[in-house]
Amino acid sequence: MASVLWRLLTVAGGVMEVAVFGATGATGLEACRLSVAAGHTVRAVRRQGNELSLAASDSLRAVHADVVTGDGVAEAVAGADAVLSVLGAPSYTRHPITVYSTGTHAIINALREAGHGKRFVVVSSGLTYPPPAGCGFIAARIVLSFLLNVLGKTLYADMRRLEELVRSSDDIAWTIMRPGHLFNTESVSQCRLNLNDPTQRYTSRVDLAAAMVGEIDTTEHVRQAVSRTTTRR
Repeated sequence: MASVLWRLLTVAGGVMEVAVFGATGATGLEACRLSVAAGHTVRAVRRQGNELSLAASDSLRAVHADVVTGDGVAEAVAGADAVLSVLGAPSYTRHPITVYSTGTHAIINALREAGHGKRFVVVSSGLTYPPPAGCGFIAARIVLSFLLNVLGKTLYADMRRLEELVRSSDDIAWTIMRPGHLFNTESVSQCRLNLNDPTQRYTSRVDLAAAMVGEIDTTEHVRQAVSRTTTRR
């Protein structure tokens, strides 16, 4: 835990300008808060009408953008050193979900327009793809199959589209975050980071946010998918 906090409070490249999309959501708020704590200046990107519960300061300001229409996205990204995307949608619905892929497409276009060299860290899900061999029969064939193909079919289909868009962007320094089931804790806790492993069970929102903030000043996981797992609840 101490090493995680030290990393958040130590900025190798100095102060960065960080744009956080989905800033009004629970994980987005934590990403804003931890980015400020790490010494960065933050643009909390929100849709018109969505209020930000964090107070504005010299290190934090709210900007308006709509990733669905694309309005304001280029302006929100321009001049930022890093972009964190924590977009949200209704968890499970039979209606088509497109906000993840549409929003990510708009952000990627804005990153290209603004120029290369920016870090892009985007949240997907640990359930985006089927579990690998070795996962238990009940979990893989019954529980996860039901979540992926029935209950969360439209949600995870759009998250797969998100990942395909990101993975095809070889000109961008991206990292995909695949959390497990999200829950709340008050502070950064004991956790681990795994590469390309979607089977981990739980991730606290603050641990996910800490992992995202920790990625913006490193190239260790550029063009990789990583899973942050909270090991103590």
